[in-house]
Amino acid sequence: MDYLLVIDNATGEGRIMTLAEAAALTLIEAADIERSILVFGVCQSMDFVIVDTEAAENIDALAA
Repeated sequence: MDYLLVIDNATGEGRIMTLAEAAALTLIEAADIERSILVFGVCQSMDFVIVDTEAAENIDALAA
């Protein structure tokens, strides 16, 4: 879980960032983000959706 895609629900804008950056932006504890992504595949709040970008990297590797 090197980089996460953080989507702002109000604007639809998505940004790639580290776990620490995502935690600071969303005010969600880093451990809670990690746990949610591991269990559910996504971390959602009223304001943000956070997903791991590793899955997309794995698909790119398989296509090559």
